[in-house]
Amino acid sequence: MLLQNETIRAHLTSPVALHLYDSIDSTNNEAKRQALTDGAHLYASTHQTAGRGRRGHDFYSPKDTGLYMTLSLPVDRVEADIQKLTCIAAVAVCEAITSLSPGKPLIKWVNDVYIDGKKVAGILTELLTDEHNRPTAAIVGIGLNLTTAHFPEAFAKTAGAIGDIEPNALCAAIVNRLVALSRRKDNSFIEIYKTLNFCLGRTVTYVKDGVTHSAKAVDIADDGGLVVEENSVCTTLNSGEISITPQR
Repeated sequence: MLLQNETIRAHLTSPVALHLYDSIDSTNNEAKRQALTDGAHLYASTHQTAGRGRRGHDFYSPKDTGLYMTLSLPVDRVEADIQKLTCIAAVAVCEAITSLSPGKPLIKWVNDVYIDGKKVAGILTELLTDEHNRPTAAIVGIGLNLTTAHFPEAFAKTAGAIGDIEPNALCAAIVNRLVALSRRKDNSFIEIYKTLNFCLGRTVTYVKDGVTHSAKAVDIADDGGLVVEENSVCTTLNSGEISITPQR
């Protein structure tokens, strides 16, 4: 499975500099090393040797069965709020998959994409800053399992794959949608995010200040936070992990 400069470029609807690799440690790491802010830059590969997820987790990135990509965007052109941009990326991934395959992707707050109850994609969004700690670019890392059939034991029960989808077309479709959504000056993407989110209406558990809570997910805030209700009190989660209580 090869990524091809000409094929991706033929599908792009806006100027993006392409950086393609047969193998790389992490596309997010490469975006940080390059630290380019002269427009949009895409770093992509079909193999990562040190893929990363949120909260320091590894992201399994075996050779030639997945798509691993990072889009770097100058902060003066896009939504620079990390949580909002993560939500935008999740919507972009879902819409791109839907446009190219029969899969029905859904979002688990805040950054995971699922098909048929299995995680098929994860998102890691970070900010680049200058010497004065001022944001210069937002980097959106996206890892997608395309035809991956075997996973490490730790998450073999929860991980899945999208299917035999053309990686160059998928890569371009995600970039096109992500760029378009990130340039909007409103929060219209939140309504799309809500319709794709399978957490709402479900009971979730999360840990805050060392205490485990069980609450009902009731809404998505305008900033992408998850609104939960526990004992008739609403709280907005802006970080952390949630798990969904199985329905009986």
